[in-house]
Amino acid sequence: TETEGSPSFTPYCLKEWKLGDSFTVERNEDYYGKRPYFDRVIMKRVPNSANRVAILRTGGAQMTETLTPKEYNSLRDARGVKVAGHFSNQTLMFLVNHKVPPFDDVRVRQAVALSIPYDEIIRVTYFGDAHQWHGLVPSTYPGYARPTTNYEENPEKAKALLAEAGYPNGEGLEKFASSFQLSYETEREGTLGPAAIVIRSALRKVGFPVELDPMPTSQLADRRSVKKDIPFSLYDLSRPIGVDAAYAVLLYFVTPAKGGILNMTHFASDKVDSLYYQAKAEGNPAARNSILADIQNTLMSELPWIPVVEYKTQWAFTDKMRGVTLHPDSNIRWHELYLEE
Repeated sequence: TETEGSPSFTPYCLKEWKLGDSFTVERNEDYYGKRPYFDRVIMKRVPNSANRVAILRTGGAQMTETLTPKEYNSLRDARGVKVAGHFSNQTLMFLVNHKVPPFDDVRVRQAVALSIPYDEIIRVTYFGDAHQWHGLVPSTYPGYARPTTNYEENPEKAKALLAEAGYPNGEGLEKFASSFQLSYETEREGTLGPAAIVIRSALRKVGFPVELDPMPTSQLADRRSVKKDIPFSLYDLSRPIGVDAAYAVLLYFVTPAKGGILNMTHFASDKVDSLYYQAKAEGNPAARNSILADIQNTLMSELPWIPVVEYKTQWAFTDKMRGVTLHPDSNIRWHELYLEE
């Protein structure tokens, strides 16, 4: 499928769109604002990230994105290339389905959270370009409040919670073997694979019978967001585009019957639903933030899912490129870019 030409009020107009191949725009000569530096911008689809790295290093492209953390790290000292980025709203979350035993028991969810080796994931998977996520709302968002309940790696405390839940040293969890198939996108193997291996090893030491179950993105997306029957999965591509803690709560945690949008883990809380609508109607910013803080504390106690890390939004580009700017939606504005002569 191909599309040619499209009017626009933006700095660029669509020139050509080849579905699955490339997207080309040309400068809008009638744009009211500052004249963009580039006459034409071509966004080329290159599915393999290693190929994107090679094209950038050989000068075939001026910028690339969505590389693995390892690839970004390998480019930091590359001649003619720069890597830049900052924390925005990109996170790694550990989804646990509340309708699938034993994750319907909050003590089991808390034990999982206490078993995760956060520092090792930051070091091994993200090469230091991440930090532990304290909360279930991006920490850069207005209305974020660091919850009073947080989970650091503590295997002994995790074992104690499992014993309290009726699974001493993990005994009895084997009957839920299918629940502990840890799913993630095969297309994200370069990033999620190392994290999954680290998590599997740590959780098995506590007593969780975890096995890895990577699957294609299309299949996993359908089961995660439509059927909502995935019991146990890693996910790092969902982010609330509305830069506000209340929107993140609506997106992920309000029940569908009350207007919730995704709610991928079947989490249900009358308290969270009620507090969300109180926050929505509250006109005083301080009072609204207080309600949002109460919601975030409740979420961290109940664990709709387990927050793992917040990682940097990054780009790699020619060292002559200027104007690379982080925006709330984490997308580059092409009209802000220019090359240093």
